[in-house]
Amino acid sequence: MLYIFSIFTVFATWLLLLIGGIVNPMGASLACPDWYFIPTCNGELLPDMVGGVLYEHGHRLWASGVGVLTLIQCVWIFAKGEKTRQLRVPAFLSVLLVAIQGTLGGVTVLLGLNAALSTLHLLTAMVFLCLLISISFRLEQPILKTGAKSSDSLATVAFMLILVQILIGGVVRHLGAGLACGDDWLTCGPQMWPSWHLGQIHMIHRLFGFFVAAVVVVSNFRSATWAGPFAYLPTGLLVVQIALGLLTVATVRSVPIVVAHTALGALVLASQFLIVLRASHRQNRLAVR
Repeated sequence: MLYIFSIFTVFATWLLLLIGGIVNPMGASLACPDWYFIPTCNGELLPDMVGGVLYEHGHRLWASGVGVLTLIQCVWIFAKGEKTRQLRVPAFLSVLLVAIQGTLGGVTVLLGLNAALSTLHLLTAMVFLCLLISISFRLEQPILKTGAKSSDSLATVAFMLILVQILIGGVVRHLGAGLACGDDWLTCGPQMWPSWHLGQIHMIHRLFGFFVAAVVVVSNFRSATWAGPFAYLPTGLLVVQIALGLLTVATVRSVPIVVAHTALGALVLASQFLIVLRASHRQNRLAVR
């Protein structure tokens, strides 16, 4: 039951990322300019859920729900005693991280959507998702030997590169560089490398994305020798993700496309992280043998 609950918490967290991805494209980030460590909007816990309030306050309420789920999971893990002793630190860290995440979101609003904090808010969300996935994975696949590391270093590198790409994507969004190259999805205006600052940031995200894709594909093909067809999942998701990124530009930041691009990016990261976890578990089993 704890494992099923952990899966539910992971799914709720991914939905939170999807909901959060709607707020910025809808221009609703400042629909609730107040923040008092509790999910209020304009001084009300349950204001009229219309316009931007629906997206911004809906995001806050769902985030509070994820926080409660994370706390319940932590208490449950501690209550299981020795059976889940190795998960106590990750469980506590998950509660700490979700609190930090909520605080970052609130401070970001109070500071008028500071780009650096907004990007950090996105990055923390992705790290939090991976931490929950790790807890869920270890509930199903307990550690057999302490200290064994991943046997697939390229998979780990690919995972880190995806995280960096998401970070750069956050910079592009929060600096308003998403359309710095207009609706041209091949080049940036008449040239491949623009002379203006925001155009350069946009092209870094675009070109680095293709580099990350190449590393992920090579990594997945290598991992397939021991992980089977599951190893190709990040590659498949990444193909769709690149298409969504190009469509974001071609459709002049269509809201459904932008939201899907953010949500799928989290799935690409999560699927690659699962390969890293499975590689580590495989190494544990080999070490025991």
